[in-house]
Amino acid sequence: MKKALLFLVGILTLSNLFAQDTLTGSYWTDGTACNVSKHRWELGLFTASRVGITDNIELSAHPLMFFLMPQVKVKVGWGEYSGFRLATEHGVFYPTQFMRLTATEGTGGLISPEFTIPQMFAVSNRLLVSYRPFHNALLTAHGGITFAIKFGPLDPRTTIDMPVIYPRLAVFYNQPEFDAGIDFRGQFIPRLGWLFNVENFIICGTENNYFLENKGVLAYTSKKETLRIEAGYKLCFGRYPAGPQWHLLPVVDLVFGIGRMKEK
Repeated sequence: MKKALLFLVGILTLSNLFAQDTLTGSYWTDGTACNVSKHRWELGLFTASRVGITDNIELSAHPLMFFLMPQVKVKVGWGEYSGFRLATEHGVFYPTQFMRLTATEGTGGLISPEFTIPQMFAVSNRLLVSYRPFHNALLTAHGGITFAIKFGPLDPRTTIDMPVIYPRLAVFYNQPEFDAGIDFRGQFIPRLGWLFNVENFIICGTENNYFLENKGVLAYTSKKETLRIEAGYKLCFGRYPAGPQWHLLPVVDLVFGIGRMKEK
């Protein structure tokens, strides 16, 4: 049972990280400076779900992962100035329980059980700026910083050297961590869109300090904007403890929308 649970958690974790930035005809909000409308829900099969608390405040979390590896984010919209929309995103990430579950021998074990995982969490802050360069397209630039707080030592041999996961846990071994990137999305036709983004991670205090992720996605949105189907790729490069590595990963997701969308 424990192995099956760890396998499910691993799949949900990777899928959630792989499919963070998504697209529909009205620019569904993840990865941009736009917010979910008040009372609208976006429920991802693999991605974090989000809800509009107000038209300018958005709350997101992954309901299936919340009790094992919770990550909660609040995005605050600050308005539009000369065509540029501004937002800040603030999050808390708690990986201790998940890392303790994976500290086991055999299948499902990612960390040796000889190590102790302390209580710890990370706090992240990010600025997002979105601009519409032409009709039916949205360009977003973002930059942020993450700090970790630990209540005990964390052995460097406990790292999980896997794409997508490693750069997001690296802050607990070396900090602070900076991220910066761009997100470019738009439409071919009213219900068929595209997304291309690049994200960079720079980790302080280590020679293995640079990671890059590039994602390309095609997305279909239902007529009433209640469903988004997306598929594409994620290309990852990183300087891991074992040396530089490239990985090419698939991206798939279903996202269900409940409630009104903001006007374009």
